[in-house]
Amino acid sequence: MINSKEIKSIACHFGADLCGIASIDIFDDSPAGFHPKDIYEQTRSVISVACRVPDGSLNIKNPNPYSAIESFALSKVHSIVLAMSLVIEDKGFKAVIIPSVPYDYWDEENLEGKGILSLKHLGYKAGLGYIGRNTLLCNEKYGNLIRLGAIVTNAALSPDKIPEGEMCPETCNLCTTSCPVGAIDNYRVSQKICRPYSEVINKRGVEVCVCNVCRSVCPNRNGIKSLKE
Repeated sequence: MINSKEIKSIACHFGADLCGIASIDIFDDSPAGFHPKDIYEQTRSVISVACRVPDGSLNIKNPNPYSAIESFALSKVHSIVLAMSLVIEDKGFKAVIIPSVPYDYWDEENLEGKGILSLKHLGYKAGLGYIGRNTLLCNEKYGNLIRLGAIVTNAALSPDKIPEGEMCPETCNLCTTSCPVGAIDNYRVSQKICRPYSEVINKRGVEVCVCNVCRSVCPNRNGIKSLKE
């Protein structure tokens, strides 16, 4: 047997900064084709994990450190969910890793991609935080400086509580008004507008993220508590 306390201890052991759990029962509102059971029919629980990323690279002119740290953090998340999955299966259950890439869905006209499941929505339902107006998952302790991973499993685990209320006050529209290309509109981001500006190919043919304004201007960037101070 395995329980939620053990799962969180395992996640911490392998380096996760956050770990939350959602029951399959709360995914009835999932879009067609994007329900956890569409990936693994025997899913009973969803495990969401996150690793924090350092703040320092967000406000420097050279985009390479920010692009690199995002990649490093994602690799760390991948290592954690792989290690966790092996432990879960050693306990006699099945574990299926939910990757953020490659996209299984791609709308070329609108430059919109979707993973097999939305990691930020899994994180929200597992109690890791709120989804802000900038569409980023924001944790009470670490703000939006996190990278996400997830596992679906047939183990029945005690779920965490979904955050209640709204994180973003009506008076705050910084992400919307600060976006250099006006891509954000009330909890939606136009990828058709955002991607060509924020993701560029450098002289060596490597994709680099050159804009993180929606992340960096958020008052909750370093934790939701900052909004209350």
